Amino acid sequence: MKEAPPVCSLLFDGYLCSLIKLAVMTLLSLFLMGRGGNEHRRQLLPSYKAHRKKFVRQSTAPTGHVGRSRQFILDVLGKCNVPVVRVEGHEADDVVATLVGQVLQRGHRVVIASPDKDFKQLISEDVQLVMPLKDLDRWSFYTLKHYIAQYSCDPHSDLSLRCIIGDEVDGVPGIQHVVPGFGRKTALKLLKKHGSLENLLNAAAVRTVGKQYAQEALTKHADYLRRNYEVLALRRDIDVHLKEEWLVERDTHRDSIIISNFIGSLGETWKKATHQNRLRASNG
Repeated sequence: MKEAPPVCSLLFDGYLCSLIKLAVMTLLSLFLMGRGGNEHRRQLLPSYKAHRKKFVRQSTAPTGHVGRSRQFILDVLGKCNVPVVRVEGHEADDVVATLVGQVLQRGHRVVIASPDKDFKQLISEDVQLVMPLKDLDRWSFYTLKHYIAQYSCDPHSDLSLRCIIGDEVDGVPGIQHVVPGFGRKTALKLLKKHGSLENLLNAAAVRTVGKQYAQEALTKHADYLRRNYEVLALRRDIDVHLKEEWLVERDTHRDSIIISNFIGSLGETWKKATHQNRLRASNG
C-alpha cells in the first residue's frame, strides 16, 4: 500500500480557544493570521463583509477581553512550538489559499481548521476542512464526500454557485435580487452542464443555454456575476512562502500542562474582566 503523504493543518484565526486545542493535536500545524486587505473587494462591492464591522461594534464581550485572549493564545502556541504566520495587508482567507497550493506542491495533504465556509472552494481529495458543530460543541471533518452529498456538485463549482446565488453572510447579493426566478436549482443545473461560471457566461453569449429568464439573466447581468466572482474568489498569489521549518514535527511532551494552565488563566481573566465591566456599568 502506498504511504499517504503527511498532513499539514492550517489553522485559521477564528474560534480561537477551540483552534488552539486542534493545533496541539496535530504534529504539523500552522496558525495563520491576516489583517486588512479587503479594500479591493469593498471597492468592487461596498456591502462586502460590511456587517462584520457592525457586529464588532455591538459585541458584548468584556472590554479588552478579545485582545487579551488572542495574545494568551499566541503565547501558548509559541510554547507548544506551533508556528504562527502573520501577514499584514491581506485577508487571512487569501493567505490560507496561497499556502494550501504551496503545501500541496510539497506532496502534503492539507486540513484547514476554520468555521469559514469560503474554504469549501479549496476542498479536494487532498484538502479537507475541520469545521465547528455548534449544536454538538465540537469540531468535525468536512471532506469531498460531504461536500458532494450536501450540494450535489463538484467543489470546483462551489465558487461559481455562490457567485450566482450570492453569499448573504459576506454581503454578496445573488442574481435572484435582480431576477427573482433564478434560484439554486437553476444554477446547479446549468453549472453541472457547463462546469464553471465563466464557461456558462461564455456559452450564454453565443447560444441559448436555458429557459428564457435564465438566458436573459446570464447575458444581461454577466458583469454583475463576474464582479461577484472577483469578490468571492480566494486569491492564491499572496507574497507568503512556505518554510521548511514550518513542516517539522513538533515537540509535544509539554502540551497537556501548557493547555491546562492556559485554560485556567483564560477563565480567571474572563471573570475579572466581566466583573470590572459590571462595576463600570453600575457606576456609569
